[in-house]
Amino acid sequence: MQQITTKVPFVLDNVSKCLCPGCPVQAQSKCVAGLKPGLAAALKNNPLRREQIPGVYCGAGKATCADIDAKKSCLCGDCAVYTQYALAKGKPGGYFCSAGAAR
Repeated sequence: MQQITTKVPFVLDNVSKCLCPGCPVQAQSKCVAGLKPGLAAALKNNPLRREQIPGVYCGAGKATCADIDAKKSCLCGDCAVYTQYALAKGKPGGYFCSAGAAR
């Protein structure tokens, strides 16, 4: 079986460019709000732990927070990471938080 790898590395550089923290998809999430106070400490981990960082879903895969609202508009197309990795040409086309990491 062929292993599917993500197109976007889940690394600090990409996390720092990520627009997910301001995305309407996670704006009302109590889970995401609960993660934000510990974000500075989580960013010091090497390797980063996806369950501690609410974002960079294009690299991390589906959100660990179950209360995000994928019916809201997504900011993926405006993100520098989306542009840098030409994610418009990949799969899925957006909503990585519910559709999984970019390939």
